[in-house]
Amino acid sequence: MRNCLTAFILAILAVTPLFTNEPYHIFVMNTICINAILVLALNFILGLAGQVFMGTIAFFAIASYTSGMLFKHYEWGFWQSLPFSIVFTAFISLLIGIPTLRVSGAYLALMSMGFIIVVSDIFKNWMSVTGGVWGIMGIPRPVVFGFSLDENLHMFYLAFGFLLLLTVAAILIEDSRYGLSFKAVRDDQLAIEMCGLNSTRVKVMAFVFCGVYTGVAGSLFASFNLYISPEIFTFNYNAIFMCMLVVGGLASIPGSVLGAVILTVAIEALRPLREKYLTVFALIIILILLFEPGGLTVLFGGFVDRLKSAFGVRKRVPEEGEHA
Repeated sequence: MRNCLTAFILAILAVTPLFTNEPYHIFVMNTICINAILVLALNFILGLAGQVFMGTIAFFAIASYTSGMLFKHYEWGFWQSLPFSIVFTAFISLLIGIPTLRVSGAYLALMSMGFIIVVSDIFKNWMSVTGGVWGIMGIPRPVVFGFSLDENLHMFYLAFGFLLLLTVAAILIEDSRYGLSFKAVRDDQLAIEMCGLNSTRVKVMAFVFCGVYTGVAGSLFASFNLYISPEIFTFNYNAIFMCMLVVGGLASIPGSVLGAVILTVAIEALRPLREKYLTVFALIIILILLFEPGGLTVLFGGFVDRLKSAFGVRKRVPEEGEHA
């Protein structure tokens, strides 16, 4: 079910540009891909490992600024700065994860919010390096085989390619010993420690995976947006990513992508309401969680089960002597 639903959502994303040539629609599709990568990153910490860390937007800012500053000071392009952005963001996530994970629950949430403030203040005040409140402008688009991806449609296929690769990687990680360890820490940390597994090391690995994914998303965002500033990476932006994960379904890879798709489209569709759009947006989220706390993937799974029942499709029971 997980793999089929993921493939279905990604297939819909891939073919959508074939049915619209509107520049704004293509812009939204790019935003969806970047947001989906970010929600996948958050899923490692909050969904799989069960840690209430709210500082993912700070990792995203660090990744974006790494790409932007490498262009500003050294004129590096996207492909040159991408590996450095990934490695540096993963390294920062490792440094933050080791001391931060000595606490949990509300204390971890408060520390992560402080981390956002510290990162934002550094970017605002380190004028000579980050450009201060004015940010960094003129960040170039990626170049593929000598062809610059100046058109948003071309940029979309690059962003979608990264999303596809990272989604497959997330599925493989979830099914690996790392994914099982993350879930074990989330479900019963004391039990796995009694089994000899270092829970802090497991949680730090979730941070590192999050850092790698945000490294990719940040580089894509900087190149796609052509401009970054501290005002972009706010608490509100961070809250939206968390809503995407919860609405799609915690610890669900298709839920991460589906939540990014649904809420990104909802935000853009509600923008004509101006200052009231956030109120309507919040009401939509509340209604979804009231009627289906497990997220949209659980709702979709229930719908599929009802369809199977309606058409008489039943789960096959292995015969005697046959492996399940």
